[in-house]
Amino acid sequence: MNRQKPRRKRGVILTTEGFQKLHTAKCQAESWENSDQRYTLEQLRSRTGLDPDTLMKVFRCQIGVDKQSLNCCFKAFNLRLEASDYQLPPIENPTQNLESPTLNCIDWDDAPDVSIFYGRTAELATLEQWIIGDRCRLVTLLGMGGIGKTWLSMKLATEIQEQFQFVIWRTLRNAPPVKDMLAHLLQVLSTDQSTHLPETVEGRISQLINYFKKHRCLLILDNAEAILKDAADNGDYSYPCPENESYGQFFRQLGETSHQSCLMLISREKPNQIRRMEGKKLPVRVLQLQGLQIQDIQEIFNAKGYFCGSNIEWNKLIERYEGNPLALNIVSTTIQELFDGRIGEFIKQDVVVFGEIYYLVKQHLNRLSNVEKQITQWLAINSQPVSFSELRSQISTLVSPQQLLEALSVLQERSLVHKNAALFSLSPIVREYINNQLIENKVSYKMKSKKYQQNVPQIIQIQN
Repeated sequence: MNRQKPRRKRGVILTTEGFQKLHTAKCQAESWENSDQRYTLEQLRSRTGLDPDTLMKVFRCQIGVDKQSLNCCFKAFNLRLEASDYQLPPIENPTQNLESPTLNCIDWDDAPDVSIFYGRTAELATLEQWIIGDRCRLVTLLGMGGIGKTWLSMKLATEIQEQFQFVIWRTLRNAPPVKDMLAHLLQVLSTDQSTHLPETVEGRISQLINYFKKHRCLLILDNAEAILKDAADNGDYSYPCPENESYGQFFRQLGETSHQSCLMLISREKPNQIRRMEGKKLPVRVLQLQGLQIQDIQEIFNAKGYFCGSNIEWNKLIERYEGNPLALNIVSTTIQELFDGRIGEFIKQDVVVFGEIYYLVKQHLNRLSNVEKQITQWLAINSQPVSFSELRSQISTLVSPQQLLEALSVLQERSLVHKNAALFSLSPIVREYINNQLIENKVSYKMKSKKYQQNVPQIIQIQN
């Protein structure tokens, strides 16, 4: 019997070093030339001269392309393609693929259905490179509520699930005790039902890591912000609540201990343990998720019905909500029901925060410390972007330089404050929400003051 020879994939792919070099240059160009907005495939096509299919292959780093295509990408961002930037794709053996272990178990629990998915090509490629190519042990996906973190993680998991023996998705929304969560995970990973379950949290973490060393596992924990405490005057939101302190130990050990698996953490806020371990070339990395591009948003709208608007109106609408798919999905229903799909008519109303969007923003701001609230209120009142020095000089009596540094860093991580060319500004929907609250409080104060003044003569007369 003739053995089938291994098939060599044609072309070349980027190495980890080459991908990082190209990705960094692209991000810098987006910041300098595109107002911090990611390039669309059409913009990349115009810049590089490559068709969208080739561009997707370049950034996915899985399917080979000709070296000239890589050279075009690098030249488009003023880079020189070096020999260390590319490599041959791995040889595929039809009878045996050591890189694809036998899948034993997929446990999605109550994860959402992502059969309908739009955009995120670059993010999918980055995360796949980190998890499959670079073998990261812990990857954190950060972003504001409604930005699409859960859907992106699920879409990624369905695309790379064949690279793992176990794929498990769990939500921490109800902040389950870490001891119980570990027990459920160990039951899924254990093929021997008689396996002893340690009594202590430390023992269960150790046993889980042993499974992670023995098997290739992908564990996704969603809604991680639920186990972090609110920012109080005497506390740091980035640390787990007292009753969930063992989660910090769990994250730290999974990030620091050598194993062949990956924990993907989905959160609106970055746990403090992650901040200490992360790095662009380390096995613990963080991806801050931004909004969708206009083409992707238009696809979401078109799936709901007919909408009409000029390019300027579409751009203005998406800019207001920073491409947040949940917020724009809510808006699309309002535009459809009240304005017959006319985007321009909705924009004329100059109403940004309403309905579920109001509560989405409120959830974020309710978790801020007093210092962070003072900073966001000042940025809301003074709507123009400001430098760190300007901000420091304006609120120096309220906030110390150390507090300002720490608070701005946290507010950026939570997608509430943006930095562009060393200038800080608020997210549009956050600014709108805070200004509305300040106006309501001012009106309420005036009404109470007026009522008090009306009652003063009566009180004096009674006393006389």
